[in-house]
Amino acid sequence: MILKESMQRLIPDAGLNSSQEYDKIYLERSKKQVDSQDMKRWRRLLKYYKGGKILDAGCLDSKVVELIVDKKMYWGIDIAEKAIASMQVKYPEADYSLQDLYKTDFKNESFEYVVLGEVLEHLENVEFAIKESFRVLKRGGYLALSVPLEEIKEPGAVDGLRHLYSFSVKDIINLLKPYGSTKVSTLGSEFFPVYKYHWKTLLGYCKKK
Repeated sequence: MILKESMQRLIPDAGLNSSQEYDKIYLERSKKQVDSQDMKRWRRLLKYYKGGKILDAGCLDSKVVELIVDKKMYWGIDIAEKAIASMQVKYPEADYSLQDLYKTDFKNESFEYVVLGEVLEHLENVEFAIKESFRVLKRGGYLALSVPLEEIKEPGAVDGLRHLYSFSVKDIINLLKPYGSTKVSTLGSEFFPVYKYHWKTLLGYCKKK
């Protein structure tokens, strides 16, 4: 598996990746229209989803739940307590819970599909999150993730002091390939209405062996 040292560090952990911080972000985002680029990313993350139970790990305000037909097949987890409570009210058929991504309470091979959308760059222990995601994923199921591509070129431009690591294509391949067949793609660079930069999103997909 990839060594943490091979991923390029952006900043020391300033303690901003907390429940309180993401509750605040959730509230701010709830007052705005959904970013079109975010919607494109959520759709791309579901590229290989063919039905079954889906886990949206680190979901916050993810619209993945809106893009699947059967909401009863959706589980969303996050550390942001108020956000999780609010999302559960908005989508009562889905299942939302407050959980630590490093150690969830799901049984082995519980899901056909796992999504990690814009999550890994916020984590100190990336490998732990990947390992746990594959633990709860069924054999033959897919893990789909997205991260900013090579943020090291402009540290802090994407999300200030909340992003801890930068990821290259090689990093994502090395993270995923021990678990199964892996593919990567990018979501084209364009102006984001919310964030004032041009940036590519790196998407990784792995079919668990």
